[in-house]
Amino acid sequence: MERKRIIIIVIICFVILLSATIFSIAKFNVWNPFSSCFGMLEILFTDKEYTIVQNNPNRVVFSKTADTSNKSGGQYLDEYMKSRGFHFVPEEQMGGMLVYSNGSEKEYILFSTNKYYSKGVWQ
Repeated sequence: MERKRIIIIVIICFVILLSATIFSIAKFNVWNPFSSCFGMLEILFTDKEYTIVQNNPNRVVFSKTADTSNKSGGQYLDEYMKSRGFHFVPEEQMGGMLVYSNGSEKEYILFSTNKYYSKGVWQ
């Protein structure tokens, strides 16, 4: 009887981990379910403006709105890029593909927003 419980618990944990991985890949295109899960929890339940869920290529999740301000995810992206020394190049924007430059290099960011968060994916 004890062995059956252990097998059932292991199967349940495996199904939960598999489901979290599928969600992470579908929503963020990130294979690490822990990174995307903790990133989403940080954005939804804390006052953090953004969190990095993957470093190469960069995938950053921005807060849609914080309780203390009326900033949008796009404004958080602008501030984040400004802190890295980049400025927005509106002439090169192609729909949701935003272009930022620091003078010597350009970064292309596919930016999207939904009800809960904004997401920037570096191309």
